[in-house]
Amino acid sequence: MTNFKEMVVEEISKVTNLEKTRISENIEVPKDSTNGDFAFPCFMLAKELKKAPAMIATDLKIKISENLKSNNLVKEIEEVTAVNGFLNFKINQKAIAEEVVREFDKQGENFGAQKQDKPKNIVIDYSSPNIAKQFHIGHLRSTVIGGALYNIYKYLGYNVVGINHLGDWGTQFGKLI
Repeated sequence: MTNFKEMVVEEISKVTNLEKTRISENIEVPKDSTNGDFAFPCFMLAKELKKAPAMIATDLKIKISENLKSNNLVKEIEEVTAVNGFLNFKINQKAIAEEVVREFDKQGENFGAQKQDKPKNIVIDYSSPNIAKQFHIGHLRSTVIGGALYNIYKYLGYNVVGINHLGDWGTQFGKLI
């Protein structure tokens, strides 16, 4: 599946002399989704280029827009804007949808499953009812949530253990006697 963030990093690296790792570390998701899907803050370049971040963002926007048109990448990256020192990228939603449908057709029922390189151990503690008190609906709710989390993590390739811890029996029985 296409990594759109990597595509944005690639476009920024073409017009700047920054390392791709440095660019990737600074890419963020804008707080206001109307600004786009990815944002690159130009503040860190202000000192090096001795320009205002807003001017840097505008210059980069012009260069990247020209590159996108010449390389015919307008299909994936729909729009590049400069807003208050941030370089914003809007990804074409139709391209994302087409990519997801293609992947779904290719993977079928395994769509979304991942094979973890180093799977982490996940422990899900279900309801943990107090055996000296009455079982109630709250126990069922947390058990269902725990069961759902168990299935999701298992599907994603993690090592998952589900337990139902009954706790310390001594105190409860002591109080009952």
